[in-house]
Amino acid sequence: MNRRFYCDARTEVETVEGWVRGCFLNDHYYFRGIPYATAERYKSPKPMEHWDGVKETVTYGPVAPTVGKPSVSRVYALTSQPLFGYRFWPEDEMCQYVNVWTKDPKPGRKRPVMVWVHGGGFGAGSSVEQMSYDGANLCRDGDLVVVSFNHRLNILGYMDFSEFGEEYWNSGNAGMEDIVEVLKWVRRNIDRFGGDPDNVTLFGQSGGGGKIRTILQIPAADGLYNRVIFQSGLMNLPGEVEDAANNRRVARAMVEKLGLTKETFPEIAKVPFEKLREVYLECVKVLSDEGINLHGIIQPVRNGYYVGNPNEVGLTEYAKKVPVMGGTCQCETVLYVPKLYPYNETSDETRDELMTELFGDKKEEMVNLFRKVYPNDDLLDLYNLDFIVRKGVYEFFDRKVKHEAPLYCYMITYHLNYFGGTPAYHGFCLPLVFGNTEYVDACNEPDCVALSQKMHQAWINFATNGDPNGGDVPKWEPYREGEYGTMIFDRECKMRYDFDRELVWKFQKYTDFEYNFVRVKKNKKN
Repeated sequence: MNRRFYCDARTEVETVEGWVRGCFLNDHYYFRGIPYATAERYKSPKPMEHWDGVKETVTYGPVAPTVGKPSVSRVYALTSQPLFGYRFWPEDEMCQYVNVWTKDPKPGRKRPVMVWVHGGGFGAGSSVEQMSYDGANLCRDGDLVVVSFNHRLNILGYMDFSEFGEEYWNSGNAGMEDIVEVLKWVRRNIDRFGGDPDNVTLFGQSGGGGKIRTILQIPAADGLYNRVIFQSGLMNLPGEVEDAANNRRVARAMVEKLGLTKETFPEIAKVPFEKLREVYLECVKVLSDEGINLHGIIQPVRNGYYVGNPNEVGLTEYAKKVPVMGGTCQCETVLYVPKLYPYNETSDETRDELMTELFGDKKEEMVNLFRKVYPNDDLLDLYNLDFIVRKGVYEFFDRKVKHEAPLYCYMITYHLNYFGGTPAYHGFCLPLVFGNTEYVDACNEPDCVALSQKMHQAWINFATNGDPNGGDVPKWEPYREGEYGTMIFDRECKMRYDFDRELVWKFQKYTDFEYNFVRVKKNKKN
């Protein structure tokens, strides 16, 4: 194979803020770690000032610090590495950087733009956390310009200190302000990388989808994007802090613990992050021990900037007009349950016991309903079935379908051969959509690669013209009121209509799981 690489004057681009130098590799250019903003702690970001000379943008910038350290201790990041392809990167509070992939960085090319919003809720993750996030294959196969970025998270991005000064009025949405600043950067600069600023698609998985739903409800972002894709990212969990009451309670406790007052609050900018993290965890423990429910406090705060969850306040006028594609995996949380039951080693007796544990005297009804919905699937799929994210999709789509913008819904039901049979799990969509199955070991089986080609093409098509159909993509009908069509992505792809709604709602009704992404029994601590 002929390989080419260079990094010189031929890979330089003049942005509005100044010159950057990226790299050319084989058939595309990449620019990693372009600074898009500066931000003082808990204050709104500001665009970069113009710089002299040429910035080297050949490696990713640092990622946002995380509270739950060490992040590599998460079981699924280590023992499930063949299913994810994780990588970890240096952290720094100054984390406002974008990455760009393009086939030809020349103005006027008007290529569609895809902006990736990484997962990890509002508290963790980064644009480089998974190898799947590499945008080269999307860029090349779709003739697109692909953008990813880092932004403020957790206690740096979503703590509401508005009581401590006007300049901190939107500190509870600082992370979202960073994302809007990215979209403004795209508007100013993407033409210089060959992209079309008037054809921008946001796509994100898990927490990335949650951020996109939030962006739909931020008027300051209107007009900076044209369509959106949710990948397992429309959870509508309880505890979303729309009024920020408990968020502010923690904020006050932190200020007191740090020995600050309203007058001295600006000194918080000098507190090392590790100290800030330590104080936050101490305050959360004290308040939790007092019986205060602090679940979900690290989320956007409803105020004059963010109008609120669309399921609570309705869609903004701009959001009503935005075309949407979105969906889920059949067994989103299978890798997050306390015990994983191998499909090829679990006895029928154990399966029966699990059904009794889940549904009690409703077992027969639920098993029969599952057989009707998924006649060829294993009962372990019912045990691992996602009802949380799928229900969130229905709640959002049923609201959105009343408006004229097209909707496309999907579900992935593919089972990998890994570990005796692994159903579609949270994050399985990532290597398939990006066309990066080579980075996730378990996804290299031929049928999975073939499925990736279809999904990869569908995402490219939607980003190009708002319709996923074309090429090898099976005929994908829109989601319409009364029909509720869903594209099933599997070894055999097909449309199904209003097929699982009863199953999803009854699963929640009949079990004693908390309505939470990580399934736990009610009345027990997470």
